[in-house]
Amino acid sequence: MKVYAAHEKIQNFLLNNPIDGVTIVDDVRKCHYYISGKYSQTYYNPLLKGIIIPYTGHNSIDLKSMKDKELKLFIISTRTRYVAEKAVTLTLSLLGNTINYHSLLKEGNWSSRNSDKRLPWVSIQGLSVGLFGYGRIGENIHKMLRGFDCEFYTIDRDKTYPEDIFLVKNLTNLVQVSDIIIIAAPLNRTTEEIFNQRLFSRMKNKYLINVGRGSIIDEKSLYDALKNSTLKGFASDVWYKYPKGKETMLPSTYPIYELDNVVLSNHSGGFTTNTNTEVNEALLKLLVKLRDDNFEEQLDLEKLI
Repeated sequence: MKVYAAHEKIQNFLLNNPIDGVTIVDDVRKCHYYISGKYSQTYYNPLLKGIIIPYTGHNSIDLKSMKDKELKLFIISTRTRYVAEKAVTLTLSLLGNTINYHSLLKEGNWSSRNSDKRLPWVSIQGLSVGLFGYGRIGENIHKMLRGFDCEFYTIDRDKTYPEDIFLVKNLTNLVQVSDIIIIAAPLNRTTEEIFNQRLFSRMKNKYLINVGRGSIIDEKSLYDALKNSTLKGFASDVWYKYPKGKETMLPSTYPIYELDNVVLSNHSGGFTTNTNTEVNEALLKLLVKLRDDNFEEQLDLEKLI
């Protein structure tokens, strides 16, 4: 079995950790399995059997092209629980007013602690949480927040759900019943800019957290909703503008970062001190299973397209 990894560090790791029966090649046109977060028809070769994503998202994968060529898709799911933890961290930081308290106290400002104008924070306990996306990340967010005595809602996608989660018909219903909406859905043609001006008009005094993809939210509508205080607060690990190298770059065309009701994170949800080691170990185990042709847990492309 021949394997090629687009990322140099993964390619080197595989070369330094050989597996019997698995050859690491230096040309994507000579591999059976291609390890990358991106795929298009350009990378196809007659030997190719499947794509392995060592990250959490598949929005840079040409799923239709894969389906046409009957390729298999696998995702190393190791990072999902860390992305879920990042979502929980952002939620608690936003509601807890953590960034504002920190910034003010660095200047000796105690947020009017000894007066009637003392700045409070909001407890998540007893609030309703709407999970837009209930895959691996959404499931982990649900598990992590259970101890806060919240009510949980998600959209009914005709699958099995835990008993403590309430199901609604659509996103409008989800927004209506939720105090906090956490986006953990993939970016595709049905979710792109689905959070728009019309939807934000129904989100007065609600909180929005995003660990899915930036473009699930219409950028201008988000800024307007925050500036006009329609949204009570927003926290995100995913954005609209990304640096290609080491250049300094703000994450949005609009000055979202200037607003006090926002918490920013630099798309680091899946990047912890030990994540890469765990992903590499999981990758080796997956390659052994693929070599032995005993791995059946591939993603259903039909459902993803």
